Amino acid sequence: MKMRRFLAMTLAVMMMALSLTGCGGDEKYISFDELYSSLSSSIDFSASKMQKQGEAALNNYYYIDPNTLESYAIYMSDYATGNADEIAMFQVKEEDQVAAVKALINDRITDLKVRYEDYKPEEMDKINKAVIEEKGRYIFVVISPDAEKAKTIVKDAISGK
Repeated sequence: MKMRRFLAMTLAVMMMALSLTGCGGDEKYISFDELYSSLSSSIDFSASKMQKQGEAALNNYYYIDPNTLESYAIYMSDYATGNADEIAMFQVKEEDQVAAVKALINDRITDLKVRYEDYKPEEMDKINKAVIEEKGRYIFVVISPDAEKAKTIVKDAISGK
């Protein structure tokens, strides 16, 4: 009888421990500043004169409600350059909002395709190869002259390399 009680208690404790480890507490923090620095030092964005944007870019280009985000950083080409280069990084507050934010990001990419199709068709290759990666509550978008390198850098940041 004591053995059954001990076994039941041990199983209950183990199940509680296992259920707590699955509660998302293992999400790794990804520094937007470090990722931007890594991207901008490895890929030549000099022609685009990239500038950090504020909440206006979030509202006017991505249409993402700032209340759904824990944090974000958006870097866009200076409009005068005519380049489509863009780096956007989002940390969504709730994981169930990731799909909605990702849909808005895809709308942004579609909008860029429409805008650049006739305006500056040579930028279409960059837009068509836009890197969109997600990990947990993080979503990253990079439109750059070197999509493969951008993808590698983002994936390394996500995996902690």
